[in-house]
Amino acid sequence: MPKLKTHKGMKKRFKVSATGKVSHKRCGSSHLMSHKNGKQVRRLRKKSTLNVSAESRRIRDAMLTRQADNPLDIEAKKQVAQAILAAVASAETESAS
Repeated sequence: MPKLKTHKGMKKRFKVSATGKVSHKRCGSSHLMSHKNGKQVRRLRKKSTLNVSAESRRIRDAMLTRQADNPLDIEAKKQVAQAILAAVASAETESAS
């Protein structure tokens, strides 16, 4: 079976954060800004995130990127790995003494 290809149009328009949030540029912010008020122009400058989880999952699947890793799980795994390394290091120092 061949490799899956990334959807290049979505790759250009969306960005996936480390926690799996999907951000995108707001519509209506590229031209014809002279008749819009300043508050609206400043709001349109900022990126927005998708609120619908089904849509963000569909975009992550099309872009073949990470699938919303829970940062708390990642931190717990790091702490477990550090504890194991510390235990191994202390065992080595005791056996050397």
